[in-house]
Amino acid sequence: MSGTDPTDAAAQTALAAEHAAIYAYGVCGGVLDAGTAGALMAREAFAVHQQRREGLESLLRDHGLDPVPAASGYALPRPVTGQTSAARLAQGVEERCGAVYAALVAASSGSTRRSAIGWLSDAATRGLDWGASATAFPGLVSP
Repeated sequence: MSGTDPTDAAAQTALAAEHAAIYAYGVCGGVLDAGTAGALMAREAFAVHQQRREGLESLLRDHGLDPVPAASGYALPRPVTGQTSAARLAQGVEERCGAVYAALVAASSGSTRRSAIGWLSDAATRGLDWGASATAFPGLVSP
């Protein structure tokens, strides 16, 4: 695969989303009371997104590409001050990740596609766990 391959472009976009997700879950974890269900969910999501980031970086390196680096910081859509705002942020993170995973499913094949399908399902489930509304086709952006 090359840097112009649609799979590579979708993987770079997914990697950028993972960087942002890790940042966002770090913010969530910083405002949630330790030991609460929300804090445990944020910690688990942080670890899952770190693992995906590492997998995407490895995939891109295997394709001879430099993985897109994380930004030094990310703008949040609103202040995160407690459980409610952290849950809203987490819902948005999983919705965004679901959309980029759906794009990766469409652009890839084989084991990359299988991984992206699992990630899409996980993002939809995790979003619901944070209180998001169920949608008919998670990850698909309405026109």
